[in-house]
Formats: sequence, C-alpha cells, structure tokens
Amino acid sequence: MIDEKVRWGIAGLGQIAHRFVKDLTQHVPNGELYAVAAKDPQRAAAFADEYQCHRSYGSYQALAQDPNVDVVYVATIHPFHKNVVELFLKHGKHVLVEKPAFTNVNDWDEMVSLAQEQGLLLVEAMKSVVFPAYQSLRQFIQEHNIKIDTVEAAFGNRHEFDSLSRIFNPDLCGGATLDVGVYALWLYVDLCQLTNSPVFKPTVHYCQDNVQSEVDEHVEFIFDGDIDGRIGASITRDLKRAAVIQGPEVKIIIHDKWWNPQHIDLFYQGKNHKIISPARGGGFEYEIEHISALILKQQYQSDLISAETSRKVIAIMETSLVENGFEHLVHSIK
Repeated sequence: MIDEKVRWGIAGLGQIAHRFVKDLTQHVPNGELYAVAAKDPQRAAAFADEYQCHRSYGSYQALAQDPNVDVVYVATIHPFHKNVVELFLKHGKHVLVEKPAFTNVNDWDEMVSLAQEQGLLLVEAMKSVVFPAYQSLRQFIQEHNIKIDTVEAAFGNRHEFDSLSRIFNPDLCGGATLDVGVYALWLYVDLCQLTNSPVFKPTVHYCQDNVQSEVDEHVEFIFDGDIDGRIGASITRDLKRAAVIQGPEVKIIIHDKWWNPQHIDLFYQGKNHKIISPARGGGFEYEIEHISALILKQQYQSDLISAETSRKVIAIMETSLVENGFEHLVHSIK
C-alpha cells in the first residue's frame, strides 16, 4: 500500500459512481482512484479515460485480482451487492458498499463474518452521518446530555410510474423502502444509538399510488418508544426535505436535503446554536476520506458508520417488507 494514499477501485459505473469519483479525485487527500470495472469493457475504458484512472477492467473478477487495489467501492444495484462484495472480500479487498448494503439481514451477517475472517473493513456507504455538520450535532447532543423525544424525517421524490425504471422494477428490488427509506431510518436508528434509546418494531403504513405497481411506492414508519419516530419514504411523492428533532429543551432543524447536512439550527435553552459547514465537494468526500484513514491506520471498524446501525436498519426494512407482502423485494441476485 502507498504510505500516504489508499488506492480505490470502483465496481459498477453508473451515475452514483461518477459523483463518488469526482469527489475522490478532487477533494480527498488520502485516497486516489486506481482502477474501475464494469461488465462492458468499453464503458469501463471510457470511465477511466474521463477520470484519468490507471486501470480499467471489463469484469469485477479482474478488478478483484489487481494486487494494487486496496479498497473497492461497490456501486452496483443493491440486489447484486452480496455476490460482488463477497468476490472482493475473498480477494483481500476492503469494501465500501453503497446503501442499502444488502436487502436482507442474512446477507449482512454472512458478509460481516467473512470480512472479520479476512481481517478486512466492510462498511455501508451512509455518507450523511459523516458530514462535519452532523458530527458536530452528535457531539453537541452528547456533551449536553440532551434528551430527544421525537425524530421526523423523510426522503421522497415524485416519479411517474415507469415499468422499465429500476425503482419500479420488482426484479431489481425497487421500491421506496430500499431505494430511499434507508436514509431516514438510518438517521432515526443512529440517534437512538447515540442516546442509548431502544429501537422498537415500527408500525408501517404502505400506499400504492399506481395500481399496477409491484413495489412499495410510499411508506411511513411509526416508531413508539423512548424516541418517537415518524419516518417517511416515497418514489411517487415529494416529501419534506428538512428533518426535525425535538426534546424537552431542544428543537433541531436539519435544513434542505437533510441527508446532505450542511445547515443545522439547534435551539437549546433559549439560544440558537447554528451549525453551518458547507461541503467541499458533492458530499461523498467525507466518507471516502474517513474510510481511507481507517485503512491507513489499519482500523477495520468505523466509529462513524456503525455496523450495528446498518444491521438494525436492514432488519427493519426486511421485516417490514416481508410482513406487508413485498417479500419479493428482499432477495439477492446471483
């Protein structure tokens, strides 16, 4: 391994991979783009040319066999994650896998065990919790021992029904829960973890806006407990883009696109403790820098992107989908 920089490989070269690589190449001092792979060699070569990458491969197997790659960002569609992650772990690569990491808990447990056996890092790419503004918020809550009573957060954008679109495709594990619900569920569970509050099984309400649809289009998770949660997700409706967190002495507003937290109003004991931290790039730079630092320090657990939180969120999603007739959305694809 290069002493100062971690060498990244990218598996799956869709839109999110472009966004990830722009931040990696422009805003991350301790990482570099080394190799990319797609099932189409020409697509991989064009991607490599665009970002001046050292190597391109027409298969994930070839990327896995490159001895110079330290860590792989898996940016394929989530039902394909299990097999791709397994390939890289078995070839000694650390893995950052795009959210949701897996569609069911069994896959998560199996891959975590494999990573531990191999002495490797396996982390779900939940970039929102690594933003400096969110980390400042967590620190403030901890230092002031703030009690939280409620969390309201949603992620939803309106899309016209299209049977050819991935998000409406049951064979590709589409739907609101897995596609965007993972974000707000992660926020809720992370805050419960932070405040040592239990996470109870939610009441879940699903709604189909298109009668021909075979995926969950609109969903609300209602958590009752030490922290009440109202968590929404939709692929057919525009939902509120600010998250609101409240307690007896506090009201916190994470403003527009709360999942890219840069502007937070924190009203506590009569004062507004503003947290403003604009992103350097597109928002992926913080998780890339964090994972790179862990690898350079030979630390193979993330203290910011908790494996325990990932598992709890996957369990909530899987259980809710299965119990509401969407079991066909939680499989892996060979």
